[in-house]
Amino acid sequence: MSLSSLEKKSTAIVSLILSLRLLGLFMLLPIFSIYAIEYTNSNPFLAGVAIGVYSLAQAIMQVPLAYLSDKIGRKTVVILGLSVFTIGSLICYIANDINLLVFGRIIQGCGAISSVGVATLAENTEEKNRASAFTIVGVSVGIAFVIGFLIGPFLSSLFSFRILFLLLFFFGILALITASIFYPKNKINTSKLSGGIIFKPSTEMIKIYSSSFMLSLMLSVFLFVYPLMWKEFGTSVNQLSLVYLIIFLPSAILIYPSIRFLEKINKIDLSIKFGWVFLFLSFGSFLFIFKNEFSLYFLGIFFFLGTTIFHSLLPSFLSLHVSDSMRATGNGPYYIMSFLGHAIGSITAGYIYTTSNYFEFPNYTVLIFLCSLILIVWICVGIPKYNPIER
Repeated sequence: MSLSSLEKKSTAIVSLILSLRLLGLFMLLPIFSIYAIEYTNSNPFLAGVAIGVYSLAQAIMQVPLAYLSDKIGRKTVVILGLSVFTIGSLICYIANDINLLVFGRIIQGCGAISSVGVATLAENTEEKNRASAFTIVGVSVGIAFVIGFLIGPFLSSLFSFRILFLLLFFFGILALITASIFYPKNKINTSKLSGGIIFKPSTEMIKIYSSSFMLSLMLSVFLFVYPLMWKEFGTSVNQLSLVYLIIFLPSAILIYPSIRFLEKINKIDLSIKFGWVFLFLSFGSFLFIFKNEFSLYFLGIFFFLGTTIFHSLLPSFLSLHVSDSMRATGNGPYYIMSFLGHAIGSITAGYIYTTSNYFEFPNYTVLIFLCSLILIVWICVGIPKYNPIER
């Protein structure tokens, strides 16, 4: 079903704003733990705090800013949130001390506009076109993720780590200009989307929210420790760009067509099992078989094969259990749990990495073992079956 001109504009603007804000953040993730440890008064624990406190602030501010947007308008709150994010990026850029960096990250995180963007898109698209619009946003964010991971290590080695925060500042300015000029106007019936209806998540939705939390928890622990393991093998930050290209390539080539094929033959639930198998292969091979550069590639490739499957499927699974009138509200806890997972994972990883050894095991081995335990808990909790007929 083709999108109307208004729907195309709304989708394009929301996609652009979210992608600009996230592109710079994705540049930071693959190398943050390496550089944050080198700040004045820093240590691995405070480096983990600097990574995780952004997501914690995001989780706390999602609901208040979404509620405020119902009262004073989406555009106003988006501009406010982007302004706060931009100021925080500037603070991070000038920071030399880890404590100022943590403060800047808190300010960045307080500009939480994801839920507001979701609400804007929901109320500016018809039901028949809404899934397509959300897919376009997801694709744009996915592209920003890949680009950020590939060029972040390269730019930081070519210039400095701090230059990435300066880029975040300029991306924030560009997003602000875009929002000020082009952001869709509020719909008159905005209150109908959020008022007068009590939101009660079902058991299936709670499982999906839990999945969002545990997926983000594993991802943040992995992204903290993975570049540090390469550093121990003598890999430079510049070479990490090639490393991330190699480990991303299989998931970029294989996952989308595989999911589309399984969807056509009505076997989409198999992809969940494949995702868990990939993650078990990733962690198990590293813990019990070998530990060298080849094992790090094996660890990364199968980890991203698994996580890419879940990042692609979980929002689709959630859409089957959320009514159209409560779509923005139903998506809110999904993002909150995701941000909480990132925050807790990063801070926990930093704390564990600060301690040199646990039971005579290297700290990075303990963190990969922690990811394995999270995966086991996740499998026990489970994910609802994919059944679009019930929708």
